[in-house]
Amino acid sequence: MRQRKFDEAKTYLENAVAGDQKNSQALYRYAYLLSRESYDEFGYVREFPAEKAAKMRDLLKKAIAANPSFTESYELLAFVSMVSGVHLDEAVELLKSALKYQPGNQRYALRIAEIYSRQRKFPEARAIAEKIAKTADDDEVKKRADSLTEMIRRNEESFAQYEAAKKQ
Repeated sequence: MRQRKFDEAKTYLENAVAGDQKNSQALYRYAYLLSRESYDEFGYVREFPAEKAAKMRDLLKKAIAANPSFTESYELLAFVSMVSGVHLDEAVELLKSALKYQPGNQRYALRIAEIYSRQRKFPEARAIAEKIAKTADDDEVKKRADSLTEMIRRNEESFAQYEAAKKQ
């Protein structure tokens, strides 16, 4: 993977996972590699095919069971859920579990805010994003929080306009 030979890495990871269903690193890395296959040329993913999302979810749940303290598995599983638009409440709980292992991890908290926004829980999402935007030391995290705060504001306005138009 470090050499960016993803096809070769996939073969090795498939074999590693087939040989050891409790190897949390192999399970996580295989799921991560599968997730990368859905990214566009700009590094974004719009959707995961249902079969691939189910496979990633299975791999990541096994990775968490094998090594609950490796929190990247929680984060990737939450991301898969968010992109797929399913199991969002579970995704929030997973991230809260990850935060028990890594209190103060702003990336995980920001992912919770993104999920809340997707669920139209705008006040909760905005509160988290604004707090992170004010306290982040990492420039990239701060930019993400600022961007999310603005997106939440626009979504709240659009949703309010939609609801008002529906009542008329």
